[in-house]
Amino acid sequence: MTVDYYALLTKAVAGKDTLGRDKVYKDAYDLITKSHLNPEVAASHVAALEAAIRRIEDDVAAENERAAAEINEVLSEGPNWKPWAVGATALALAIALAAFMYGYVATKGPAVVAAGVTTPAPKIERVREEVVMADLRAGEDGGSTGEGLPYALQRQVVFYRTTVVPGSIVVDRENRFLYLIDANNSARRYGIGIAKECLKGGSFFRVTNKLEWPDWRASAASRDADALAASAGKPGSPLGARALLLDKPGLLIHGTNSPKTIGHLVASGCIRLVNDDVEDLYRRVSLETRVVFVS
Repeated sequence: MTVDYYALLTKAVAGKDTLGRDKVYKDAYDLITKSHLNPEVAASHVAALEAAIRRIEDDVAAENERAAAEINEVLSEGPNWKPWAVGATALALAIALAAFMYGYVATKGPAVVAAGVTTPAPKIERVREEVVMADLRAGEDGGSTGEGLPYALQRQVVFYRTTVVPGSIVVDRENRFLYLIDANNSARRYGIGIAKECLKGGSFFRVTNKLEWPDWRASAASRDADALAASAGKPGSPLGARALLLDKPGLLIHGTNSPKTIGHLVASGCIRLVNDDVEDLYRRVSLETRVVFVS
C-alpha cells in the first residue's frame, strides 16, 4: 500500500516549530518500527518518510526566505520604513531566542515552561551547562547505547542545510552535536560530550588514523596520538570502542564507557559518542575525511 507521507506530515506539522516537527517525525518513525512489516517493506516506508521530511523542511526554509525577502522589499521602498524596521528587528531577536532555546532543550532534554514563569538569565544557564559530568572509572561499563538519552541526542537523520562537502564531519561544540553530512540537505546526527580543552581551537582538520578499541595509557602524554594504541576489546575503556584521530595532537573523536555524559561537558578525552554511535561513524568515514568545528 502506498502512503502519501508528504500530505500526511504536512497537515501534522502545520504551525509547529522545529521541535514540534521533530516530535511528529519521530512518532512517524516509531509507527513504522512498531508495525511489524517485513524488512524490505519497512525500508521502503522509511525511505519515503525521509524523502517527505526533506521536502517539508525545504518548504519551510523556502517560506522563511520568502518572508525575509518581503520584509526587505518593504524596507527598501522608503515611506513608513521605521515601523517595519522595528518589526524586523523584533522578529530577528525572536528567531535568535528561539534558536538558543531549541539548542538548550535539545541538549538538556524535554522541558515544560509554565505561563508566567520567568526563564533564568542566560548567564545562569551557561554556568549550569559548564558543570563537568563525572566519568565512570576505567574498567566500568556503563553501556554502549544512547537509549536513555533525550531523543534529540540519539542518532538520527535530520534536515541540515550547509555548504560543507557531503562526507565531511561537522562538530557543533556548543549544542553538543556531531553531523556526518549527506547529500540533499540531510545529515546523520549524533549526540556528543566534549572536554573543556576541546571547546576552543582551530576549525578545520582531517582524519589521520582510525583505531578499534583504543587503549589510553595513563601518562602525562596520554592525549598525544602516539600514546594511543589499538588493543583487544575493553568495554570499560574510557575511550570506548573506536577512535578517529585528527591532525592535531590530542584532538580525537572517540567512544565512552559513560553514556550518560553525552550532551555535557566532560572531564577526559575530547569529542565522545556512545559506543554504538562511534562504531556507526567509524564504518562510514575514511582517512582524510574533513572535520569542521563550529561554535
